[in-house]
Amino acid sequence: MASSSRTVPNLCQARTLLILQNRTKLRFEEYAKEKHALQNFIKLKGGIYITPEKKSWVVPEKDIEDQTRRDQGMFPFDFMTSHTQMRYLDHSYDNIRRTRNYENFQVMQYDQRMIPERLLFLGPDLAAAHFLVHRGAAVKFLGENAWIKKDKWGNYSLPGRKVPGLFIEAIDASDTNLMFEGFDNLGNLKHLRLLRLSNCPYVDDWVLSRVGGLMDKLEMLDISFCNKVTGKGLMGLTTLKKLKHLRLDGIPAKDLAKASILLEEVIPLLSITGVDYDFELEQTEKERRLLENKNVVLDARDNAFVEDENGRLFYVSGSLNERPLVDDLDRPIVINTIRREIPRMSDKEFEELDQLSGGKLRHFLVGSPSGYEWKETTETALKHEDKLNTSLGIPTDPKMLPKEKRPEIDMEKPKSLLAEEKQKFLANLAKVDEEWEHLVRDFNSKQLEIEQHLQNRGQIPEIDEEKLLTEANEEHENETKKEAVVGEKS
Repeated sequence: MASSSRTVPNLCQARTLLILQNRTKLRFEEYAKEKHALQNFIKLKGGIYITPEKKSWVVPEKDIEDQTRRDQGMFPFDFMTSHTQMRYLDHSYDNIRRTRNYENFQVMQYDQRMIPERLLFLGPDLAAAHFLVHRGAAVKFLGENAWIKKDKWGNYSLPGRKVPGLFIEAIDASDTNLMFEGFDNLGNLKHLRLLRLSNCPYVDDWVLSRVGGLMDKLEMLDISFCNKVTGKGLMGLTTLKKLKHLRLDGIPAKDLAKASILLEEVIPLLSITGVDYDFELEQTEKERRLLENKNVVLDARDNAFVEDENGRLFYVSGSLNERPLVDDLDRPIVINTIRREIPRMSDKEFEELDQLSGGKLRHFLVGSPSGYEWKETTETALKHEDKLNTSLGIPTDPKMLPKEKRPEIDMEKPKSLLAEEKQKFLANLAKVDEEWEHLVRDFNSKQLEIEQHLQNRGQIPEIDEEKLLTEANEEHENETKKEAVVGEKS
């Protein structure tokens, strides 16, 4: 059975190959006949021939079923397919720039690959130093005060062979293009204590996972202004138990404050700087107020929309792609001419929702498909439209007037939960201070009473102040427990 099952596919393959060979042979014979007929149409002495004006004078015409697109004078299918695909390509400046950036990204990935020969001849520390300094970083070796980096001519001095006892202690790779693939060259750095990756455009959560897995002796880390880092990436640093200082300035991630608190709990000696906890709480509070508004609805993907009186939805926040066409200075190139209708609601409600959404509601109505807060660009567009409408005698909706022409609306300042919690904390702290002062006064008065009583009796023994303090503290704790029990029952 096995032999018969093998012979059937072999016979089919042989038959298919034979058919293809016959077709190719027929086409070649047809082409040879056509060439021969054309050459012998008018043949002169010396082998010179004159081709006919029309092929149909010599070559018999084919049936329509046998004619190809070339025989019928039409474009081939390959050309038509390419032309159709070109219609759907994005030839904008922004897409061309992204394409070139991606090509450059692929080149850098290959350039930062791990080269085993370099590690073999130089050792881990010296190989890492050559790799970093060549790409614009600076390194400092253990026991030395000088930083080694390129000079203004691009030259630097490092040993060209393995040197025993040479270890990297600090790395400053700020403003470089160091990426995930490059960290394969930074393994086995046993004495590395400081790593600075400030303003590196390719440092992301994956890079932080590599840092947490390779550099367990790290004490100081600077990833400020690395815009691709999020709170999830910080959780990759939990293995760095010796980390003491972490700098996070200029990172726009939303969940950064929560991740920083969790990281400080996991690593006892860690001190994190650059996180504005008050600002993070304010943004969270704004988002909560926006979602609690009666005019805001959510879809299945947690995208927030403002619903007007006519039931129309206007996107304000979520996970939709809000990327615009921008130039090299991150300014919008195109503002859409297709505009949504103005939401039908009161001016007060509109202003409240616009403030809660961070200006996105009015910003999207102007026509720019961006998620950034280009407030100056939005106001410029509003001024231009108002000027145009005024010249044409068309009234402008008050919601779309520029800032200096909008009517003033008395907005009720909402109560800040952060401010309330601060007031409660300060009130409790003041209450604790008063209770402590009252406790100290009671202790002093009791001590004076005992001293006076003993003086009257003519003997003054030594007073155990610690015992008196512990007794007073126990009395105070019992009173607070009774008050707490009464409060829980009430």
